[in-house]
Amino acid sequence: MNKAAMKRMTRRTEFYMFLVLIILIAVIGIVSKGSLFESTQIVTILRAMVVDGMFAMCCLVVMVSGGFDMSFPAIAALAYSLATTICLNQGWCQTSPIAGFALSIVFGAILGMFNGWIISNFKLNTMLVTLGTQTFFTGVSMGLLQLREITSTLPVALKKFGLSSLFEVTNSAGLKSTMTTMFIFLVILCAVTSFVLNKTMFGRALYAIGGNEVSAERAGYNVKKTKFILYTVVGAVSGFIGMIRVCMASQSIPKAMVNKEFTIIPAVILGGASIFGGEGSVFGTVTAIGIITLVNNSMLLVGIDSYWKDFFNGLIILIGVTVSALQAMRKKH
Repeated sequence: MNKAAMKRMTRRTEFYMFLVLIILIAVIGIVSKGSLFESTQIVTILRAMVVDGMFAMCCLVVMVSGGFDMSFPAIAALAYSLATTICLNQGWCQTSPIAGFALSIVFGAILGMFNGWIISNFKLNTMLVTLGTQTFFTGVSMGLLQLREITSTLPVALKKFGLSSLFEVTNSAGLKSTMTTMFIFLVILCAVTSFVLNKTMFGRALYAIGGNEVSAERAGYNVKKTKFILYTVVGAVSGFIGMIRVCMASQSIPKAMVNKEFTIIPAVILGGASIFGGEGSVFGTVTAIGIITLVNNSMLLVGIDSYWKDFFNGLIILIGVTVSALQAMRKKH
């Protein structure tokens, strides 16, 4: 690697986040006396990354475009709650989970369209718009429709799909852990997001709009159309991810996604995405999600009470915002 390439690499937030991840793995591994490296613990951490990692991809593309989406957890919750309720009432998803996923994706896309229509037509602050729609969607779910928790009566095919696994591992104590089939969807979504951002005109449009919306419009990008498509797709994917969570948890709980954005958004910022738009990568985002998941799932291993989880998440938020601010200052100079 030449000096120019090395210099470019060391100027990127992703590089330092990856170093932090490696250091954390080493330190936690030593403190836990090797327990972190047990096959069951590794599988547990990777499994815990599935839903948050997929949501982070949605958050990443929005932040690259210069936006903030606070509503993706509410969209997911309303979409999967509606889909699961309909499937239960109609007797669907007894042999195949396809109907549940299809409904959740469609509902998510419709809710995402609502966001996209407001944001693209009225050019309002995306954080304020999605904060408003988040409250609205939650109100529709809990108040207007009064959707209930579905646990023991969850359609058989959804439960069975959630229990499916790629492989099973056993540690030295004889404890077993399975790698969920859902991990494949995380890998696919990360690959697709990376391809879209780096190899397509749509991805270039997102970076251009995030860098400078006026300049992007002058350069020929259809900003209004791009934003509408973006939020529609994010809504559809959020609906899909929500159903993934239903399958993994074997339950549909309308309130399960509350405050999820306060974990995902800081992680994406920590991974190198700028709060001002125009920057961000899949590698950095996955690395940051890995750091948060590693810390949250390793506290008991190193003898730290789980009540400290909020402290570490708050610290990550502060670090993430600070890093993004420093990035913006560096660009100005």
